[in-house]
Amino acid sequence: MEAAVKEQKQLKRREYLLEGNMWKVILSISLPMVCYNLCNYFYGIYDMMLVQSAGIGDAADIVVLEQIKNMISTIGGALATGGGIMVARRYGAKQLEEARKCANTLFTMAMVVALITLVFIPVGGPFLRLFNTDPSIIENSIGYYNVQILTLVVTTMNSAMISMEKAKGNTAQLLCLNLGVIVIKISLTTLFVYGPFENVTNTWLAVSTLLAQLFLFLSGLILCFRKSNILRIRIRDFNFRKFEVGNIVRLAIPVFIGNFLFSFGKVYVNAAATAKYGKMCVGALGISNTMAGLFTNITNSMGDCGSTIVSQNYGNKNGGRIKQFFRISLFYVISLSVVGTILMFTMKEQIAVFFAPNDTLYQEMIVNIFAWECFDIAFLGISHSCNALFNGFGKTKATMLFSMLRLFALRVPVLLLLMHVVKMDYTACGVAMFVSNTVIGIVQLIAAMVYYAKMKEKHPELFGQVRQEQA
Repeated sequence: MEAAVKEQKQLKRREYLLEGNMWKVILSISLPMVCYNLCNYFYGIYDMMLVQSAGIGDAADIVVLEQIKNMISTIGGALATGGGIMVARRYGAKQLEEARKCANTLFTMAMVVALITLVFIPVGGPFLRLFNTDPSIIENSIGYYNVQILTLVVTTMNSAMISMEKAKGNTAQLLCLNLGVIVIKISLTTLFVYGPFENVTNTWLAVSTLLAQLFLFLSGLILCFRKSNILRIRIRDFNFRKFEVGNIVRLAIPVFIGNFLFSFGKVYVNAAATAKYGKMCVGALGISNTMAGLFTNITNSMGDCGSTIVSQNYGNKNGGRIKQFFRISLFYVISLSVVGTILMFTMKEQIAVFFAPNDTLYQEMIVNIFAWECFDIAFLGISHSCNALFNGFGKTKATMLFSMLRLFALRVPVLLLLMHVVKMDYTACGVAMFVSNTVIGIVQLIAAMVYYAKMKEKHPELFGQVRQEQA
């Protein structure tokens, strides 16, 4: 009886997402996920602070290895995105049994991908050298890297479970769990660094992250396997149904390629910056990326949740609400991004002093790079809103194309031009990021507006019309 009542609550939540006030719907789904991603964001900030203040390593080591880890994590993230779109579409269409089967397929695939991720531990050294990682970073931080790979195994499963909850619009419970995660992470990190331990290294920071993510993993298993879950996961239902796997892979591969290239672009810039300007430049660039990420993480979370809203309304054949979502999403993102740009640019000197209190040269480097990064925050936010529209319609190849353009047509050519032709100093790294993010944001906005204008023509079934077949 209790399980039936909880199922009815979930269905009532579904109706709210499909019929409720869109301004509130976007916030109610996005805010818990914003908190989740901000937890991960503040992990990095806190780790960098402790590395600098406690003298247990170099911040540049964490920056470089985090970017490489993020590149690997695109596999699990893409799988969660593709699977989440398919589950949300069926859930929105009220095909609950099909949605449950798809969720079980996604869970099974995530387990396989998580286990495959372990291969990056024994090949860690050669793999890091493949990306021209500074030998001192490999020597000093290979333990940190290994633990981060173990964390990826856990977060791959977490991403899949989160995407299932997101598909139902059930992100509120995730907020409570994430508060627990951040308390565990910060408590353990502080204990390891300032507690009664000797010879603490940055590996210990990675261990605290792993333990915090394990808490989320165990809690997620309880949520997914409980009887009252309308998309309940059961061991006997683990499967590789050809139809479901094909649909998920079809959507996930372009997302993976796009996200991988975006992360690879950052890894490439780090390697080029190290070779040309030295390790300190990588640290400054990492701090710049991290601080800009305070707002781009929020808009990315909103875009990620937005694809769920689009997918659900696509399944429910409600094109009007999809168009309404895109307008409101753009308003939220642009407003937030403008505030972020003004705030970050105004505080750039204070931020530099915070991260490099006793090094004026390092402070100057941070300020000069970060000044450029501040001005692409709004354009990254626009990209995230446009991605929500395209991904929600299953147009993941479009988002892949934009990522390829960002890297191969803009970021790398601009960086090489500024380095070797213009002979610009380390500021070239910030300029290259600014140019690539700004131009692709404008291009994506134009493409999304064209798609928005032609939506009724391309998808008449979403507007209560029947497509006329050509004679």
